[in-house]
Amino acid sequence: MDNNEKQKRDVISTIQMKNNDKTIEQLSEKKLREANMPKRNEADAKVAISRKKIAGEIPIVVNEITDKCLYSGFFGTLDSSRMKLITDKILDMLSATGIEIIIVDLSNVDIIDSAVATHLARLGETFSLVGVNTVFCGIMPQVAQVMVSVGVGMKEFTIARNLKSAIKIVFKMQGLKLVEIK
Repeated sequence: MDNNEKQKRDVISTIQMKNNDKTIEQLSEKKLREANMPKRNEADAKVAISRKKIAGEIPIVVNEITDKCLYSGFFGTLDSSRMKLITDKILDMLSATGIEIIIVDLSNVDIIDSAVATHLARLGETFSLVGVNTVFCGIMPQVAQVMVSVGVGMKEFTIARNLKSAIKIVFKMQGLKLVEIK
């Protein structure tokens, strides 16, 4: 039995187990068509779904690191409209809490354009105006090149190579220290 036949048989048995009396023939036909899709189409379909899913969402993760520090990780491809949403969301969080420091992690950002590079610097300036220190970390070489080529200066901000370094900097700023528990 070849691999394709085995995959079809597995799909059918899975459907039968999950959908005892529910239109198994219709589901089986659909799953068989999906099983016959070439791998490239499956990958393209996943990418299309992923992009569609992200398009309406803000590409950001925000977590509290300490009582006075937030971590904000950006991911994917950033554009100007998403940057506006990101700025608004983080500013809302900052105004509702007593946060003094924010780590902005760009290590998962694929690519940015000149407008987004400028917006990142303005993001840090905005945080400064509301009394929050910004630590940028994980700036990828491609992103750094865009920022430098469009003249975006980040000298007034603390820059760390990676998240680990950024956390060490934040702990030092707050007078905290990691201690090994024995």
